[in-house]
Amino acid sequence: MKPVVDSLGAGLDRVGFMDEIRLRMEHDLPFNNVAKVFLDVRIFRWCNSVVDYLEFLSEDSAALDHLEKALPRFVAGLHSSVVYRSRSDSRLDVMVRCRCSPQNSTVRMTEGRNCLWKPPVVYAEGREELTVLAPEPDRFRSLYRDLRGVARVERLKKVAVSADVLRVSYTLSLSELFHDLTAKQLEILLRAVERGYFDLPKAVSLERLAQDASLSESTLQEHLSKAESRLVRALAPYLRLYAASFPR
Repeated sequence: MKPVVDSLGAGLDRVGFMDEIRLRMEHDLPFNNVAKVFLDVRIFRWCNSVVDYLEFLSEDSAALDHLEKALPRFVAGLHSSVVYRSRSDSRLDVMVRCRCSPQNSTVRMTEGRNCLWKPPVVYAEGREELTVLAPEPDRFRSLYRDLRGVARVERLKKVAVSADVLRVSYTLSLSELFHDLTAKQLEILLRAVERGYFDLPKAVSLERLAQDASLSESTLQEHLSKAESRLVRALAPYLRLYAASFPR
């Protein structure tokens, strides 16, 4: 279903609809401060209240070098820690433990006013872009007042969208996806992915993976098979939800 433009903000039957508002903000909250310093880097952020997953993209590898060196100081300022890091010439991926609060995060402010937000949040050239889903106008008005208290806020776009848009915005819970895996299964599955076992053609054999893990081939295969089976079962609800959105 296509969004229904609500340019006048009145005269629209709101049953089954909510407002989607795209905002651009200038403020001094932590992630945006990084974007102020590293103007040649675009930052994409996902947060599940446990970790923040950050993608830093730039065609200037030197800019990413400087950012990577500054990362420990930035993370320490958040009283957080890095749990994952990956780097290529034009991209730095970092996962940090979430330390968001209504005092330092527009995302938490949004949730505090009973609104939703659509990931990723984008930071570029010292400004943040955030998309908010507000079930009721009063909720957004309250949020807008909160945001104005910490930021210069510009409304880029406002449309009325069907509540079905949440199907598209539905995000996977990592705890739901992986909670059935044992620590050993997770370790072996991750090692298999990183070593290229699932590549076509395979970059490493089952025999070599088993040797490196000090396991028999049959034991390693059993761990992999159980991990794959549990992942597919955990994905089943999301597969059904996504499949239901396809036109028949």
